Amino acid sequence: MFGFLEEVSNLSGLPFDIINKGFRVINLSNRAVYIEGFVALVEVEKTEITIKLKKGIVKILGEELKIKNMNLNTILVVGKVYNMVID
Repeated sequence: MFGFLEEVSNLSGLPFDIINKGFRVINLSNRAVYIEGFVALVEVEKTEITIKLKKGIVKILGEELKIKNMNLNTILVVGKVYNMVID
């Protein structure tokens, strides 16, 4: 899916973030989730982490979840990721 959006971005000349609603969520083999466009943490538990995005919310469900790295607009969550819900 990201390949398609990146191709649309390249062809249209519009920045990827505009086409992708201001955020990017990448699941890395169900062991980590990298998110660009992160605004705030809503909830942090070992089995659920909820993150507010520029336009929406992502809920990561799994086991032994923890925040590995966080800066101004990116965050890396590691653990056993079972599911993600993006609203």
